[in-house]
Amino acid sequence: MHDVIVVGAGPAGLYAALLLAEEGRDVLVLEEHDEIGVPTHCTGVVSSEAYDLYKIPEHVVLHRPASCFMLSPGGAVCEFRSPREQIAVLDRAGLDRALAASAEEAGAALRTGCRVADVRVGPAWAEVQAGDGSVFRARAVVLASGVTYRFHRALGFGLPSAILHTAQVEVDARPGAALEIYVGRQVAPEGFAWLAPVTRNEQPRLKAGLLLRGDAWSHLSSFLARPSIAARLLAVPEEPVRRLLPLGPTRRSHGDRVLAVGDAAGLTKPVTGGGIFYSLLSAAYGAEALIGALDADDLSAARLSRYERRWRQRLAPEIRTGSWFRHLLTNLSDREFDTFVAALAADDVQAVIRQTARFNWHRAVILALLRQPGIKSLLLRSLFR
Repeated sequence: MHDVIVVGAGPAGLYAALLLAEEGRDVLVLEEHDEIGVPTHCTGVVSSEAYDLYKIPEHVVLHRPASCFMLSPGGAVCEFRSPREQIAVLDRAGLDRALAASAEEAGAALRTGCRVADVRVGPAWAEVQAGDGSVFRARAVVLASGVTYRFHRALGFGLPSAILHTAQVEVDARPGAALEIYVGRQVAPEGFAWLAPVTRNEQPRLKAGLLLRGDAWSHLSSFLARPSIAARLLAVPEEPVRRLLPLGPTRRSHGDRVLAVGDAAGLTKPVTGGGIFYSLLSAAYGAEALIGALDADDLSAARLSRYERRWRQRLAPEIRTGSWFRHLLTNLSDREFDTFVAALAADDVQAVIRQTARFNWHRAVILALLRQPGIKSLLLRSLFR
């Protein structure tokens, strides 16, 4: 019997496996796909703070943009720069493979092509049944299965409080430098579109994606067909990778002998949908809780609640504020988005953003923006619609 079985070999599951294996635990990782990192589920934009958790290999970095531009429907433009943080666009599949190699080097076992069909908890073990009939037992299970929530109801975890749709592609393109974010109801209802220039094998490419409520692929196709964007593409985009994205935590993320981390716990940044940092951070908290519980031979829900208390103390204020701010933005008309982006570009607001903005922690800058008269009045009007 293993100490821990990790279901899912994305960043959250692999980082949890790495930390547990480094402490001498017997860890088995089960991944449903045949190849680690495939399909690629996100654009892979992180800040230097992620390096405090895991030293990301340099070969995984595809681009280091110095700035990000936000563009409104009517053409207003705001530039964001982050002098305190370095931003990187990663090869997401490469990140997963690097984490897998680190976990295996630490002693974790990894099995691909193994789809988990059921998770059951007994009085002295947790049992994982694979689709091929194989059965594995461990003292505890980490659910790191991304947006697969088929086990959550039986375990009493519930579903994420909000879910949107995404689609993304990567295509050969003309060289670029900055990240770009496009807002507006016609671009992405209740969301936004983005472009992230990268260089892969010395070939300039463009990662393009869209987050919204509705048909992500049709909106992405329309977005890429815009003359100003189509002119930058050097190839016809392939079929996009489509997925659901949680934008709110599950009701619970722990139970007897089981923890959920990363997307499986609904942990992403509500404003941007970014999930890599929250995945790594929740995996670290989960591994810490499991190590103590394994040492004490107490894997009850009461003991593992320390994990949920830890992430809620750190992340819940950010998630609540981000969710509220996102709700205000979704009510803006295209004309109001023009006003909002123009207001963000004003010198006094830019000074506030430079003082308060952090890539992974949005609460401070949101509260600071709401103290700016023009932005405050605009967003408060949307609150009552």
